Amino acid sequence: MYCRIVMMDMIINMVAQKVGISPEMAKMAIPLVSKFLLQKSSPNQASGLLSALPTDVTGMFSDDEKKDFTTNQQNLTEEDLINTLDSKCGINDKAKSKQTVTEIMNSLQQNSGEGKGDLFGDTLGKLGKGDFNPFG
Repeated sequence: MYCRIVMMDMIINMVAQKVGISPEMAKMAIPLVSKFLLQKSSPNQASGLLSALPTDVTGMFSDDEKKDFTTNQQNLTEEDLINTLDSKCGINDKAKSKQTVTEIMNSLQQNSGEGKGDLFGDTLGKLGKGDFNPFG
């Protein structure tokens, strides 16, 4: 448990430092970005991502939310996510919100289970090009 807390604190601080937002904003953004990724994924992809994401991230979601991720796919847009980050995290800067998403996705990939980071490959490639429609 201590190791997971340290890992999450490390991710929070790294995102905050790289983007120039407070650690509190980064802490609020991690579950929002993770949820967006899971909702946007097909049910099969969401199932794989749930097994790949660090347990301290997946532990933020209820069993009902996890079931919804693996049975439904939502048609969300980049604008939906950016607006959510701006309002719920208080970032209020579209460029910083977009950078926050990219940094969180990079951190999640780096801290996913061994050999499971490949699940993020296509998503991160598209995010790097500004395409927030990671799964078509």
